[in-house]
Amino acid sequence: MPVLLDLFTRLREAGLPLGIDQYLLLLRALQGGFGLDRPALKRLCKMLWVKSPEDDRIFEDCFARLAPAPEQPEEVEDKSDKFPESELSTNTAPPVVESTSKPALPLSSELALEIEDEVEVAKSALRIKQEKNFFDSRFILTGEYFPVTQRQMRQSWRYLRRPVRSGPPVELDMEATVARVGREGIFLAPVLIPRRVNRSELLLLIDRDGSMVPFHGLSQRLAETAVRGSRLGRAEVYYFHNCILDYLYSDPYHHNAELLSNLFPRFGRSFSTLIVSDAGAARGGYSPGRVELTRGFLKQLQERSRYIAWVNPMPFSRWDGTTAGEVAKLIPMFELSRRGLQDAINILRGR
Repeated sequence: MPVLLDLFTRLREAGLPLGIDQYLLLLRALQGGFGLDRPALKRLCKMLWVKSPEDDRIFEDCFARLAPAPEQPEEVEDKSDKFPESELSTNTAPPVVESTSKPALPLSSELALEIEDEVEVAKSALRIKQEKNFFDSRFILTGEYFPVTQRQMRQSWRYLRRPVRSGPPVELDMEATVARVGREGIFLAPVLIPRRVNRSELLLLIDRDGSMVPFHGLSQRLAETAVRGSRLGRAEVYYFHNCILDYLYSDPYHHNAELLSNLFPRFGRSFSTLIVSDAGAARGGYSPGRVELTRGFLKQLQERSRYIAWVNPMPFSRWDGTTAGEVAKLIPMFELSRRGLQDAINILRGR
C-alpha cells in the first residue's frame, strides 16, 4: 500500500473525520509542487487534515510510526583535557580518539523511501507542467495571417468610399436653412437633404489553385471581409487560374463560369478592380505567354474599370526575374501586407 494511503487509512481508523476528497486534495497539492520534502510534507498533511489539538496528537503518532525521523549523531566527547599534564610532553603526539558516534541514517525505513518516491512523482509532474507552460507561452496557435489580419482587412476596406447622397431627405442642410430664413425673414421649416451613402463598387479577382494553394486561406479572408465587413456599396468576387481569358468563375472550385462580356455590363464605369495573384513569383518562373495574356486582359479591363490594382502574396524581393516583375510594369502591384493593402486601396480610391 502506498505510504500516503497507509497514513490516510491509519488516521481514519484512529478517528480523524477524513474522506476521499481530503486524500485527493493532498495529491493535487503534491502535483502542484507543495510538500516536496519530509518536513514540508508533514506540514502539508497537518494543514489539510488536522482540525484540533487531539487530531494533531493522533497525526504526530501515526506520522512518526510511518516515517521515523533520522537519528541524530552523538556528540564526540573531547577527552584531551583528562590526561594529566605530567604525561604530556612537547614531543608526544596527542592520542587518537576514535569516534563512537553512529552515522546518521537519512531515511532508512522502506516507508520513508516510499514517501520519497511519491514526492519524486509530484516533482516530475510539476516539472512537466512548467515545461508545458513554457512552450505554451512561446507559441500562439491562431488562424490569423500575421502580415495582415482580418481586422486590418476590414479597416482597410472602409477607406474605399465613394459617398453619394441618396434616399429620402433626412439630414439637416444648415447652410440652406439659414439662407432660406434670410430670404423669407421667417423660419418655417428646415431644409433636409438625403444622407451620404457609400456607392463604391469593387470587383475582386482571385487567382486560385496551382501556386496559390498556400494562400487559399488568406485570399478567402480577403474575400469575406470585402463582402461582409467592408461597408462597400457593392462587392463581387470572381476566381481564375493563372491567366484570365474570356471568362471568370463565380465559385472557388471553378464550376460556374461566366463570360466577361456578360459580367462587365453589370458594373458601372466607376467600379474598381483588385486582382490577387502571385503572378508566377511563387515558383520563380518567367512565362512570356502569361505576360502577353495578362497584358491583353488588363487592356480590356482598363476600358471598363476606372481604377485597377494588384496585390501579390509573395514579397517584393521574389518578383525580380519572374512573370510578376513584368506584370508589375503594366499595373500598380503591391505586397499583400497591411501597408501593401492600404496602398492598393489608395489606388482604387484614385489617389
